Amino acid sequence: MKRLLLTLAAALLASPALAFPDKPIELVVPFSPGGGSDVSARVFAQCVEPILGQKVLIKNITGARGKIAEVEVRDARPDGYKLLWAHQGMDMGLATGRSDYNYTAFAPVASSVAMNYGVFAGASSGIKDVDTLREKVKENPGKYTIGTALAGFSHFAVLDFLDAAGVNIDDLHTIPMSGDKERIVASIQGNLTLVPVAVGSAAPYVESGDVVPVAIQSDKPDPRLKDAKTAEAQGVDSHFAMYFTTFAPKNTPKEAIDTLADAWVKAANDPDCQAELAKRSMTTVPAKGEELDRDLAKRYDRILTLAKKFNLGEQS
Repeated sequence: MKRLLLTLAAALLASPALAFPDKPIELVVPFSPGGGSDVSARVFAQCVEPILGQKVLIKNITGARGKIAEVEVRDARPDGYKLLWAHQGMDMGLATGRSDYNYTAFAPVASSVAMNYGVFAGASSGIKDVDTLREKVKENPGKYTIGTALAGFSHFAVLDFLDAAGVNIDDLHTIPMSGDKERIVASIQGNLTLVPVAVGSAAPYVESGDVVPVAIQSDKPDPRLKDAKTAEAQGVDSHFAMYFTTFAPKNTPKEAIDTLADAWVKAANDPDCQAELAKRSMTTVPAKGEELDRDLAKRYDRILTLAKKFNLGEQS
């Protein structure tokens, strides 16, 4: 009996530990179902599941501009099974004083999806590109309006664009308004002039002729609105996509982070995944490790610069 027990013990010690992951992964999205964050997460989850060999379950947690979801993941058990799907809004919270942490409170896993953003105008405004925007604002300072979620993503995106385009924000009226659809409808009705929104949200209204793309804030044409001019093509250095990065709690084992990161990057490089995302005006931006660390630091630096330059902390 003693010899049998020793043999069993030796066999247990020699057997390999269960490989990570050995159960489904929970990916927490800080916004409601149906929005860009949710759709991008669900599409990408389907891309990564075959590679990871496990289900990736989406959990939507809303409230406090994403902070409730962020804190839940930040304080979760660091085992790699609960992750956060977040964009730069988390960094904007710290830059504007709404929050006391940013991406550095987490262990970055990988970036994977970018949702193109742009500045659009109601068709009746007469603004159709960067040059006409500059001309009209110069001729009629104070006449035109911008709708944004104050100190939120849309606000930072349009400030990045106007700053690079040399348009004085003080020559435009900023009107608080959340929600891409709400801003687009207001521009169609003539109640707003400029609306910074996700390209996927604006695309149906561009195709119907109700709104006009002033500039897409990316370095190459949008996969859906291929004829819409980028800011760069118009001489404006404004790249401000919504970059979705996956984060894990601090102290998550490196082996788990590496396994997840490899799967995320492989999925982002898959042509079928890229094609599915392109239908929604989304592209892939695979990055992990030191490259991802540099990207995150650069993005936060730009956010902090804009927050300080335009006193966004006073609006939080």
